[in-house]
Amino acid sequence: MATTSCDVAVVGAGLGGCFLALLLARRGRHVVVIEQGPSIPSAGADFLKPPGLRVLARHGLADLAGRHGIRRDTIRYYHDGDPIQECRFPDGGFLIQPYRELVELIYASCAMEGVEFWFDASVDDIATDGDLVQELTLTDGRRLRPGAVVGADGSRSVVREVLGVDQVVTPYERLIMRVATVPLTAGIAELNRLYFSSEGWLAYLYPLDRDEARVFVGLPPEDDRMIFEDGIPILMDQLKKFVTDSFDAFDVLGPASWQRIKVSSLRVGAYHRGNAALLGSAAFACHPMTGMGMSYTLRDAEILADCVTAAAGDQALLDRLLHLRYETRRADHLELIDYGDALAGTFHDRAAYLASFRPDLHIHGESRAAALQPA
Repeated sequence: MATTSCDVAVVGAGLGGCFLALLLARRGRHVVVIEQGPSIPSAGADFLKPPGLRVLARHGLADLAGRHGIRRDTIRYYHDGDPIQECRFPDGGFLIQPYRELVELIYASCAMEGVEFWFDASVDDIATDGDLVQELTLTDGRRLRPGAVVGADGSRSVVREVLGVDQVVTPYERLIMRVATVPLTAGIAELNRLYFSSEGWLAYLYPLDRDEARVFVGLPPEDDRMIFEDGIPILMDQLKKFVTDSFDAFDVLGPASWQRIKVSSLRVGAYHRGNAALLGSAAFACHPMTGMGMSYTLRDAEILADCVTAAAGDQALLDRLLHLRYETRRADHLELIDYGDALAGTFHDRAAYLASFRPDLHIHGESRAAALQPA
């Protein structure tokens, strides 16, 4: 087969990959996005916090996203059924929107900018010359010669493996997460509520749209086996011990279909090598309690787009720019990952959790000055 050349190859069509492709295409770059699935991925978080909304606003997308999502400005936290604190978000609050809907909005914008999407396409081989990626070979035999490569291909990133970047994956083994989508009730619609118990359980309930809500339940492994493997008659009894103000949710949780999700943190030793870089969950993963993963990824994509644009095809310059401007993001990500570890390790203890809780990271993500910094 013939070899295709492009300015940038993005492996992975999730939020980070699509947003980066859009930014680069708007700056005149020929971008090819390679996605192993038949369409854009559907799995991801439903929250976009203020830092991510500011990134979208800088590129004319915040209003578009906001028209299809739900704005909230408060999350209330409970321990053993008692309200213990609230986190209030200024300036329009945060956005709740199903992950796939947000990515589809950005994908549609990509199509208008001429981004090429190769679906049902997996990378079979990546040829390198020293630190530079030269060519991608797909499983169907197609070849792609890019000026730069971005691995936005998830926690099992093929690009990261080829770059030889060390990784440390830490599963949250003491907290098994289950998720269900249920009919919306008045109590869930009223306020986002996050419940913890001293027995090691959590429950988070929030609306997705006018009709549906999302419910997350976290519980110790031994309880998960007892309830979800041997039947769930006692699930409601356990939740009623610490879920209080969302009492009407019990009417819809009984028949719910629960899906188990794996939750781990991911730390890597570097974010780039030569003309290749990592983005999103190929670069880092934090506990979902922080609610900041998507917002950080959008900012990362913005920085990557700036580096690629400034390098103007000079691969040696791109390497230097990525080292100076993008590798520094690791410090911000590590702070967030460590914070998620602290929250996950203390939520069963009210005093310890309150001592660990940082409103600045929940609201602004990075330091306020960094979060407000334009591209």
